[in-house]
Amino acid sequence: MKKIFLLLFLFFISCNNNSKIDDDIMTIDEMIEFLFDVNLINTSRGFTNISKNNYFLIRDTMLFKKHEIDCLKFVKSNDFYSRNPRLYIKIYEGIDAKTSAIIDSINNIKE
Repeated sequence: MKKIFLLLFLFFISCNNNSKIDDDIMTIDEMIEFLFDVNLINTSRGFTNISKNNYFLIRDTMLFKKHEIDCLKFVKSNDFYSRNPRLYIKIYEGIDAKTSAIIDSINNIKE
């Protein structure tokens, strides 16, 4: 019984979303923007478009430069949010909202 209580206690501590975000951690909005771009580029690599753009030429360093971060900041941020699942869910809800907005704008284009 004590082990179960200890496990539940540790679980609730690890899921605490009131953790202070340090300066070397990206904000939720920064994570949304960065991960959206990562997902967009990775998805685009699977398609050939009319302009024949080669998305394989887009390197991670270009994304880091665009978002004015370095690899270490992203790794620390990803680790922080992975340890705070409620916050990470907010990030992916934000990515989903951005994706839905783009899909809606494409669907509203009149031919």
